[in-house]
Amino acid sequence: MALVSLDAAALDGGAAARQRFARDLELACRQSGFFLLKNHAIPSFVWRTVLSEAERFFAGPSHRKEALNIRHSSNFRGFSQMKNSRDWREQLHFGTEWPDGAWSEGRPEYYRLAGANPWPSISWAEGVLQYLAAVQKLGFRLLEVLGERLGVSCDRFIGSPKEPPYILLKAICYYAQPGAEQRSGVAPHCDWSWITLLLQDETGGLEVQGPDGVWQPVPPEPGVLAVNTGELLEVLTRGYLRAAPHRVINPRERPRISLPVFLNPALSARIEPLPEAPGPAWDSPFQPEHIHRVVPRGTVVAPFCFGESEWQRKGLGRWCHQAACLKA
Repeated sequence: MALVSLDAAALDGGAAARQRFARDLELACRQSGFFLLKNHAIPSFVWRTVLSEAERFFAGPSHRKEALNIRHSSNFRGFSQMKNSRDWREQLHFGTEWPDGAWSEGRPEYYRLAGANPWPSISWAEGVLQYLAAVQKLGFRLLEVLGERLGVSCDRFIGSPKEPPYILLKAICYYAQPGAEQRSGVAPHCDWSWITLLLQDETGGLEVQGPDGVWQPVPPEPGVLAVNTGELLEVLTRGYLRAAPHRVINPRERPRISLPVFLNPALSARIEPLPEAPGPAWDSPFQPEHIHRVVPRGTVVAPFCFGESEWQRKGLGRWCHQAACLKA
């Protein structure tokens, strides 16, 4: 599988350039579910700031990290350390801010996921929120263009005019493994999102699985975003688009810093698969190893509330389809 590179400058080009970009975007999401995005217009100082802040935080003292431990958060934000058979990393979990909170008695449980972020510093808050806003704008432009090809309005991707989309960002540090067999920083999985836009440092370690089952390294390039199709798009299009399995192999010499942004609809959004797939469902004769997914590949699901599925995953810990996350 050859890695596809798309030039986001076409989004601001003429009609012909935008049409070519839309065609290539649909093809990438269908064939591999993965592409590299350059010239995305997010200023260099914005993405460099979040990378440097993340590197500084993870290199800092443990007491500073523990002060932000996710167990102190009512909405699953903050610091966590994951050292198990499928993960070997530490991370900070941020998201769209609802400073006044969003859950109260009588409201759905999934609104417990909304709220504010526990910030390491003011500079962290300013940098992350600026970057999140830029990626959100870019991501929904991509979905708008893709929607034009699929006959889906951008409003459907956003999900609700009354509340913000549920956008998540993880600042992740994959531990270096010098002198040892390289292990999984995160096991093979697909993302529960429309799309995921990943900013990474120059260390390397990300791999994406092609339709033939072969794992291919993704070479890091400064400022270039690695974008993958999430399961929500696969569900929406009844398997026409492909959610890309990916993993991270921990580096040997130095930690790896990455910042994925998961573009989701509003928590109250209802995900309804299209009445008919835009084309033949994506298929491959290759039977892959177990990939952590919310929906088994090839399954057509009934309409469901996105927030309910997210609460099942985060609030109740049912993160794989073996635990039946979806509820109509």
